Amino acid sequence: MLINILRTLRGYVGFEISGKYPERFINITSRNGIRIWGVKRSGDSFSAFMYMSDYRRIRPLARRAGVRLKITEKSGMPSYIIRYRGRVGVVFGACAFIITVFVMSLFIWSVDITGLDTVSLSEMRELLREQGLYIGAFKPSVDCQGIAREIMINKKEIGWMAVNVTGSYASVEVKEDTPAPKVTEIDSPCNVKAERDGRILSIDTEQGVTVITEGSGVVAGQMIVSGVTSDALGGVRLVHSKARVMAQTERRADFSSEKSFSVLKPDGGSAVRKRLRIIGMAIPYAFESVSSPYSMRDSYSECPSPLGVDLPVERETELVYSLEPFDRQLDDDSAIELLTVQSRLYETFVLSDCTVTARDFGLSLSDGSYKLAVTYTCVEDIAYTSPIATDENTVLLDRDPEAEKEE
Repeated sequence: MLINILRTLRGYVGFEISGKYPERFINITSRNGIRIWGVKRSGDSFSAFMYMSDYRRIRPLARRAGVRLKITEKSGMPSYIIRYRGRVGVVFGACAFIITVFVMSLFIWSVDITGLDTVSLSEMRELLREQGLYIGAFKPSVDCQGIAREIMINKKEIGWMAVNVTGSYASVEVKEDTPAPKVTEIDSPCNVKAERDGRILSIDTEQGVTVITEGSGVVAGQMIVSGVTSDALGGVRLVHSKARVMAQTERRADFSSEKSFSVLKPDGGSAVRKRLRIIGMAIPYAFESVSSPYSMRDSYSECPSPLGVDLPVERETELVYSLEPFDRQLDDDSAIELLTVQSRLYETFVLSDCTVTARDFGLSLSDGSYKLAVTYTCVEDIAYTSPIATDENTVLLDRDPEAEKEE
């Protein structure tokens, strides 16, 4: 294989040998260090191959041997150059193609990210871009280990990350960090107390002495399950109390909105801005704009992928919408609708651990503002643990005297 490549680069000719002593001619060329291969006999003549540069040297040898030579074919790089020497554009085009392929191989053409869960794809692409990894990045400047290390340091949600570059393809594997579970010291003595005011619906005690009956009302900080227990011999023992206390509670939240306020809304005007990103360079080619000082932007990008291969060319399109101020006046119905939405959001995000069983709304208008007061009736677990100090005085103060009288 290597010999064939060498022969193609140097160029060779095929020729016929005819005359009295063709065998003598072959022997003379061998003694003069001229390489001949592919020798075949056909009747009284021979055919063979030799390098194009050697063929110019054998004319005197042929006369000495009394033979005639006839070229039958020419092949190899020199013959192609001679054949197409008048077509300079073909040569330059071939050279430009080879150089373009070589240069383009030095850039990242595609970035594939896998393993994301809570971190968004756009955020991860932005983090990678800040570290120098993006479509069109110069491949020798990409430090895979450094990129992974810096992102893991700056983004606490990522527990493990690997960046690999194969050819012009970069793959990013991510494993997000799982937060460590909250560890409770089960050996430390503690009481279970009420986190907020409420009426006890049920008490499921796993450890400790229950000092409140179901149906009783409690206030925040009141002890429900005591960690001070007594054994069969009358001795006092401190335990880690554990209980689930479901209670009916009330939560109050206030929401407000001005009766007259200004909002921005689209006025129908829009503009399109476009740019090309080629190997990291942004080239804008559409420059439309809007006249309003207020605007809203929406952008998206497209990457051509012929035959499923991503090219390092990205077309970004940015849509700019013109906004105009709009004065709005609220009445009772629209105010209730707006403030009710705020209360639902509050319920979704703040009261997510509670079961809301009833809602009491109260709307009022004061000083040009609508105010909505909402009282939520909830069912929730109000238990929380309160550590017990090990000194004797603190233990006695933390015990429930009423419970001791009943005993």
